[in-house]
Amino acid sequence: MKFRILLLALAALIFIQTVDVLAQESEADPLNPGSTSTAIYLGPVLGYNRSMHSVKLSSFVDDPLCPFFENGSNNGFYAGLSYEQIFGNKVGSKHSLIARVLYSSLPSSFSKEGDVYPSLVDDGQGGYTTVNSSTKHSIEVAYNLLCVEVMYKFNAIGNLGLTAGPTFDFPITKTLEQKYQIVQPDNVQFKRNPDYIAKGYQYLDNDRTILVKTGEIPGAAGFRFGLKFGLQYEIITGAKYYIVPAIYYNLGLTNVTSKESWKVNALQAGVDVRFAI
Repeated sequence: MKFRILLLALAALIFIQTVDVLAQESEADPLNPGSTSTAIYLGPVLGYNRSMHSVKLSSFVDDPLCPFFENGSNNGFYAGLSYEQIFGNKVGSKHSLIARVLYSSLPSSFSKEGDVYPSLVDDGQGGYTTVNSSTKHSIEVAYNLLCVEVMYKFNAIGNLGLTAGPTFDFPITKTLEQKYQIVQPDNVQFKRNPDYIAKGYQYLDNDRTILVKTGEIPGAAGFRFGLKFGLQYEIITGAKYYIVPAIYYNLGLTNVTSKESWKVNALQAGVDVRFAI
């Protein structure tokens, strides 16, 4: 969390300082106020991730009858800095190289309905009655990365550009939390099982939730490699900067862990603000 705040603060500081410098500079060409002699642009990046985890995880490794989690997803974000080097003559060039350093959050939520069990509850008259209780299995995954991206950009039609290139990612957070919960009715609890307690399971929420596991993903890899493909549109402002909304597909080629075939892909949408330097 502190790293995330620091990165956002750094991006904001660079943004403010760059605007201040540009406001004090004289224009390179008084007949064309939007033109600059530089072919290098630098600026902040902010966007949204729809992350998609493709995996099949057993809810209880030692019980083959329990359900499997498959194909989770969730919402995240990315933020950082971008660098663009335009090739050839800046005016009218269709080609450039874009590099980014990002903090990217690619979380996931998995959920699976459990079985319906008959349960004994106090009937309020000194006896017990039988009710049906429904359960749910869930996993919450936190997967946050420091990403270094390098993409080639080609402006196919006017200011509409295509981008493609690799992303080299280093997981900072790679944890999961798995729970087994009673969904309904409200007056049913799990009976504490000494075998579960011996395995490290924890009973929470007045014994209505069993925390099966929490902590780092077993066998988690320290590196992710992927490919990004995107479509961007350059909004020319007439000053020494331009705004670039874009959408990308981030395809993961390596596994999250060494234990399962676990890929993370993402649909990403965001905005770059690129200043001439």
